[in-house]
Amino acid sequence: MAVTAKINSNTSAGPQRVSVTVPSATAAQTFKALNDVNVTSLEDGALIQYDAASDKFITKTTIETTTGSLKITGGNF
Repeated sequence: MAVTAKINSNTSAGPQRVSVTVPSATAAQTFKALNDVNVTSLEDGALIQYDAASDKFITKTTIETTTGSLKITGGNF
């Protein structure tokens, strides 16, 4: 992220000391550390699914559609 600062001064002394702090972002080191991931039910064979109600990705061992026509089981290892 770039930060641009412009200082205008019409005095003979010129501008005073100016300090600009750039916010730093830390990269997540693991999938579980991401803010939009809920891994409270993390188990062997878990699959990742987006949950619109919580606006997060969740982990589940079984993914089913509301119509029941598709069922994916990550299995137990």
